Amino acid sequence: MTSFSHAFRVMWRPKFRSMNQLLFFNLIAVVITMLYQIWQLGLANLEMITTVMGWGAVFGFVAFILLTRQNEQMLVSDTYRLLPTGDTKLYLANLVTSLVALVYVGVVQVVLVLIGTAMTGKTIRNWFQTNVNFQMNAADLRNLALYGTTTVFWAVAIVLWIWVFVNLIHFGTNTISAFLPNVQQRIVKGVLAVILTWVAIRFMSWIAHLESQVYNHFTTVSDITLNASGIWLDLLSLFVAIAVVAALNIFMMKRWVEAKY
Repeated sequence: MTSFSHAFRVMWRPKFRSMNQLLFFNLIAVVITMLYQIWQLGLANLEMITTVMGWGAVFGFVAFILLTRQNEQMLVSDTYRLLPTGDTKLYLANLVTSLVALVYVGVVQVVLVLIGTAMTGKTIRNWFQTNVNFQMNAADLRNLALYGTTTVFWAVAIVLWIWVFVNLIHFGTNTISAFLPNVQQRIVKGVLAVILTWVAIRFMSWIAHLESQVYNHFTTVSDITLNASGIWLDLLSLFVAIAVVAALNIFMMKRWVEAKY
């Protein structure tokens, strides 16, 4: 049987290649915009922060969509389903490689922002010097560390939830197709679409509620570490939901979701 590390490498290569291609076009867009700004405003008035962050947001979203699409394709591709490995390893390797690829794109975007700030970030640096007080006590540092950590975990959890939820829709549809004739399939799929839409709306409402709770923790409590347990419990509940949906997806992969040849 192929190990998890081998499955990871096999599924990582195409995602790494596609992300590099996307970043190449991202860099071209930044350079073209920079040249246009130099032509319009002159080199002395060039400010690249807005440009870099704007293109970063656009290409970051495109990266997320591409990885979501690759997730779906790999899980039903005969190239990967015929690997001598279990469905659990295959599913988890696919999920982890997508997350690593998205983090890779994010790190590159951060580097580009830092380069842009160092080169032409005079306006941004002046704003920080005027409006931001960098003098923090020990409690402020603890709160900042907690805020940064929870923000990262929230971002990871939301991304993973979207991916496993999309898998659930895809696999659920395939499973229904395996048991029902065509006429009944259309009816059941329509009902399923309504139910899943309702679940998605409820989920986004739940996320907004949890975000409000986190914000209140950080803005109304002098020492947020005293109330951090509620934040971590909310995060834990979301990761438990991700694990349950992922387990259901793996079960459907083993029983009913066939590879496309």
